[in-house]
Amino acid sequence: MIDETVNNENKKCGRPYYDHESGHWKLDLPGFGTEEGDLLYICGDFAGTSLYFPFNDKQTIGREYSDHEHTFNGVLKALLEDPEYFSIEGFEEYYSEQERQLLSKMQEKLRGQQSK
Repeated sequence: MIDETVNNENKKCGRPYYDHESGHWKLDLPGFGTEEGDLLYICGDFAGTSLYFPFNDKQTIGREYSDHEHTFNGVLKALLEDPEYFSIEGFEEYYSEQERQLLSKMQEKLRGQQSK
């Protein structure tokens, strides 16, 4: 998963590290305890930011606030759950060209299969 020497140095220096006992990534935050989770979540805490992918679906279309995910996998899951109403319109800047193409082609295929 990660070189053990590097992992120990990361832990000592207050960087994200892998805890073999729990099987999770961790980050020790002085005065706040230890955060634990997947690598993306822990890196977001370490950097003080996170990935943000807004979109609309049947539940949020036309409402003041959109839905969002913090991983592209979460966005793909949202598309699979609601291919008819899923939309990133107005949020294109949050997605790379490759991500937009993948979402568009997936949505096209999913919509085509709904009528079968």
